[in-house]
Amino acid sequence: MGACGEIGRYIAFDLVKSGFNVTLADIREFEGKKLAERLGSKAIFQKLDVMDFEKLVEVLKDHKLVINNIGPYYMFGDWIPRATIQAGINYVDICDDHDATRIFLKLNKSVERENLTFLINSGASAGLTNIMAKIGANQLDKVDSIRVFWFEDTGETIGFGQLAHWAHIAMGKVPQFINGEWVNIKALTDREVVKFPDPLGSVPLYFVGHPEPVTLPIYIETSEAICKGGILPESDILLTKILDKLIIFKHEKIMKLVCKFFLKIFPLITGKVEEREIISSFRTDVIGLKNQKNVHLSYTVIGQVAKLTSVPASISAQMIVNKEISSYGVFPPEGCPDLNLELFQKQLKKRNIIISEKSI
Repeated sequence: MGACGEIGRYIAFDLVKSGFNVTLADIREFEGKKLAERLGSKAIFQKLDVMDFEKLVEVLKDHKLVINNIGPYYMFGDWIPRATIQAGINYVDICDDHDATRIFLKLNKSVERENLTFLINSGASAGLTNIMAKIGANQLDKVDSIRVFWFEDTGETIGFGQLAHWAHIAMGKVPQFINGEWVNIKALTDREVVKFPDPLGSVPLYFVGHPEPVTLPIYIETSEAICKGGILPESDILLTKILDKLIIFKHEKIMKLVCKFFLKIFPLITGKVEEREIISSFRTDVIGLKNQKNVHLSYTVIGQVAKLTSVPASISAQMIVNKEISSYGVFPPEGCPDLNLELFQKQLKKRNIIISEKSI
């Protein structure tokens, strides 16, 4: 679902290339039919308005699994997952909103009862960052802190969903897990300059509202799980802070209008894209003890956001359909009991996504 978006197209391409038959569900008929033509005989287009619940359930029933690529997730709540449960099929998403994640986790008993597998947060962040946290935690005897860092160059393709998501996670207060408890902290505070691998260099990051601090402490025993993110150029951070102060009442309708306005002028405020390499990165640091010694492990992936987000979703979906994941319930990546981390990394490597590891 949401096949015509930047990430949806990547997911569809990877599934078809892997030999799967795919239905491209989207409300945009012209773009959907064109995409189906490009993908060939294994892809068909289905016009779908997801707000038509009965039609949504009817379409889903004819499939083994749905990848929900329609964001921002906080706007839809559990509408699409509930339709998926009613249709009786498995589910994957790339949910990157902390509040939607909490709502999805509450569906666990219903999903278990129907013998279904829901793998949520299966993008880059959340997604690869969770995978890297699990890899690091498995290396340690005791985990004290998990620190998730990411940045996205605004030269990447930006649509309404991405812009609305940014406004949602970078304004108001956001959840972090500090000193063994969840706390709400003002977004875009506690500036920290983080070093990413060459050619990226150092990037200023701030507290943002992502799913990792919500889910990681549930499945990995730790005293701290935080998430800091940023966008380049940094002047866009200042603009976001100004808007946060100016917009007193952040009703959904108001925020939609604000996001649509800035979507139109976005090319004017992203900087000179042609003068820089457009590349983004996601990093997870796991800090703790191994053999009674302090250890600080750092894992990083770099590339374009669309690819780094779409590939994990495609791999997760394929593993479920191929019965390589068969646990029933709702899981983020680090919480899925039979997600084979070694196999997952092999599939990433086949698609030229490499998780680099170093000790600090």
